[in-house]
This record gives sequence, C-alpha cells and structure tokens, in this order.
Amino acid sequence: MFNFFKRSQKDPREELKVLLGDYELQSFPEAVMNVLGMLRDPHSETKDIADQIQMDPGMNIKILRLVNSAAFSLATKVSNLPHAVTILGRSRLESMLLTYAVATTVPSTLGCIDISRFWLVSARRACLAKHIAMHLHTSTQAESFTAALLQDLAIPLISEQKKQLYKDLLIEWHSDQGVEIDVMERERFGYDHPAIGALVAEEWGLPHYLINAIAGHHDLSEQSSAEPAVRLVSLVRYFDEDDGTDRMVEAAETDFNISRNMMDEMISKAFAEAEPFAETFG
Repeated sequence: MFNFFKRSQKDPREELKVLLGDYELQSFPEAVMNVLGMLRDPHSETKDIADQIQMDPGMNIKILRLVNSAAFSLATKVSNLPHAVTILGRSRLESMLLTYAVATTVPSTLGCIDISRFWLVSARRACLAKHIAMHLHTSTQAESFTAALLQDLAIPLISEQKKQLYKDLLIEWHSDQGVEIDVMERERFGYDHPAIGALVAEEWGLPHYLINAIAGHHDLSEQSSAEPAVRLVSLVRYFDEDDGTDRMVEAAETDFNISRNMMDEMISKAFAEAEPFAETFG
C-alpha cells in the first residue's frame, strides 16, 4: 500500500508527475490564494476579508450560494459577504473557500461518471459526515463535512489519465460490495486515489487535517488518520442501485454503536440536504 505518512519528504508536485505522468495540476485562482492568506493571518480584519471576496464576482456569488444551501442549516438567509464572514467565522469560511477552490479545478466533464453525479455523492457524504460527527465527535463537525466532501478529489484527476480503464474499474467496483476501490486502484495502477488526493492537497497547501483525512478515508481501522465520520461515509458509492449505505449502516452499528434507526434518519436527512447543495457546483 502507498503509505502517505511513511514516504520520504519529496516535492508533492514531482511525486504527482511520477505517478500521473504528464498531468499538469491546476493551481488555485490568485483571488482564492489572497483570501486564504488573509484568513490565516490573525491580524487581518473581517471587513477586509469580506471586501477581498467581493472583489471577485464569481467567488462572491458562489460563497453566498454555499452559505445559504440547506447543508449549512443557517437559521436566517445570508444576503451579503460581511454578514457571512461574521456568522461563519474564519475556520468554516476557510473550509467553504477551499470547497469553492477545489471545485474550480475539477474538470467539467468526467470520462468515468457524470460530473453532476460526482458532486451529488460528494455532497451526500459531506452532509452525512456532518450528522455522524455531531453524534460521535462534535468538535470536528465542520472539518468532517469538508473532508468528506473533498475525499475523492483525486478521482477526476485519475480518470483524466486512465480514461476507459478507470470507468471499467468503477463499474466493477459497484458490481461487488466485497471489493475495495483503493485496493483495485493499487492493483491496476500502482497507486490509489487517497494517496494521490493527499499529495494534491499537500501541493495546494490545504490544512493538515484535510491532508490526513483524505489520505486515510478508506482505512476503516482505528489507526486511520481520518475521523470516524469521514471513514464511514467513504462507503457511500456513486450508483444508486448499490450505493453502499447498507454496508455503512452495518459498520456504524458494529463499530460505533449507532443504531440502524438513527443511521436511517441521518441518511434520509443528509441526502435531502445534499440535493440543493450539489446544485451549487453546477
């Protein structure tokens, strides 16, 4: 297995070139990097952060749409960026900005799956991770949401490189609940999407909790670097006819003592929240 945490400390971009060939990883837009820098600067003012976001109309509109989606369950509608920055706080705003930034780098079409399905399932995992985290580890609710949303960020990149090979792999994965996608990837390509995702996250300068969560989201053991909520929702698959929720409910009951009724309620609520949330990526 490609172990992200035991590898030698090399340039992640160079490692990606070794693994993915001539694929050129996109950088975050300059406007996003400017805002991220301000968010991480304890001396920057809230108003200045909001002003910086508003300078980019596309980012301004997208962040407001994300904030007001059902996934964030805000009591009142947010109509402007200063209000959003005040309500969310820096940590949640950074997570939202990272979500926006990653979405801008993902190809608009995928060879292995419809892009709208990719974002719908990502949104389902995020909303569900938020509810599970509320039950298992409340303090990491926001982080679990973001990590679950972005855990498969490498799949579009691998799909771009492998084309039909990755589409075939995805179809085979869905045909058998007993196989693990990361194991199949390593057997066929010599790497898996958690490892590639962690390298991409490192190259983009994403927070350490995200790098760790992306690297470990398919490791269901207690030694995983991902929170339980993030690991559980990784079992959700892309095709509705076999979406992985049965196995997830079983794992939640066996490993974390979450009843089937509670999981069913959380799945129903999270999937309903995910529908309008996923549309914000269109």
